[in-house]
Amino acid sequence: MAKRNIGAMLFNSKIISVLLAVLLWVYVVGIRGPDTTKSVEAQAMAVNVPQGYVLVGTLPTVTVTLRGPMNTLWNVTSGYVTPTVDLRGRTEGSFIASVQAQVIGLTGVTVETVSPKEVNVQLELLKTVTIPVHPEVSGTLPLSLVLGTLRVEPDSIEVSGPGSIVNQVKEAALVVALDKLGTAIGGNLTVAGDVVVYDASGNIVQGVLLSPRSAVAILPILDASTLKTVPIIPSVIGHPMSGYAVASSSCTPAIVMVTGTAVALSQVQVVSTIAIDISGESGTLTKQVDLALPPGVSLIGGSKAVSCRIVIEQVVVLAIPDVPIEVRGAGPGWKVSLGTTTASVLISGTNSAVMALKSSQIKAYVDVSQPPLGDGSYTVSVDGLMQGVVSATVTPSSVDADVQKGP
Repeated sequence: MAKRNIGAMLFNSKIISVLLAVLLWVYVVGIRGPDTTKSVEAQAMAVNVPQGYVLVGTLPTVTVTLRGPMNTLWNVTSGYVTPTVDLRGRTEGSFIASVQAQVIGLTGVTVETVSPKEVNVQLELLKTVTIPVHPEVSGTLPLSLVLGTLRVEPDSIEVSGPGSIVNQVKEAALVVALDKLGTAIGGNLTVAGDVVVYDASGNIVQGVLLSPRSAVAILPILDASTLKTVPIIPSVIGHPMSGYAVASSSCTPAIVMVTGTAVALSQVQVVSTIAIDISGESGTLTKQVDLALPPGVSLIGGSKAVSCRIVIEQVVVLAIPDVPIEVRGAGPGWKVSLGTTTASVLISGTNSAVMALKSSQIKAYVDVSQPPLGDGSYTVSVDGLMQGVVSATVTPSSVDADVQKGP
């Protein structure tokens, strides 16, 4: 009797254990849900990139299929998945590498497949260059305002990336849109923005790292009534080598913007340099000299020093015979007859100036609107000359003229 009771108890214990296991399984499945699969897309990342090398472009997006409880997978996104391409030990060149994927922060979820399993990778040596940054201005200001000389800070940036792409970068610019500044008033405006790099054709270069990425443009906004743009004239003193003369002179920049009171600006038509001594010189001279600004006038932006070029050439002589003498200054109905109708012109000047002259350019004339000389004749003058001509002698220097003024 006792043995039967013990057997019954053991039998009942087994039944209870099975029932408890079934209940536990039902409970767990109810919480977890049945196992299933889900696919997510994620950007592949390169890891263990060798020092001194950089990836060209970006790795593609891959599809990762996960397996795990339905209740876990239903809200899984790509943020839980990290597909990687291990580049340890690789060198410069193009090759095929396998993609591995890991699941982060999900219990009971595993990676079932990755597609594609392999991707194309291109490694290049890392290159870094320094490029100056210039302002790229678009739009206009109101007519009463003028934009002074812009300044960009920092004035250069570092461009890093694959050598083949970095080599395409030719310039860097900070774009400033004047028509988007709002109501501009006098003073300095500061505009911040991202720097853009361009190739030789003016196309934006992608796939490089800029450091720093942004810059600041400082824009002087000035009242137009206090500004004036005038040419720069080199001031030359002294005498060049014997038999030589100045053929041409110029400065870079050729013009300059100045500011001052209305009275001071009204007296400024040009800005001269400090004196450039050419005593005993010949050939071409290039000198850095400062501007000689008048009292009450100051420079707007830029440097006070300019580069001036003085060309000194040998003097040659050109004789032009039988130049017709024109009559100028005659009033309506006047009749003028000249005792001599042609003249010879002897021109001396620098070689380039004389060689560039054409006989048809040289005009001899008398101006009968001016008083005659003491003997009743009129002076013969010459025009049509150019820079580099030292002297022009006319023979005869004067002619008789019969002037009959009309009613």
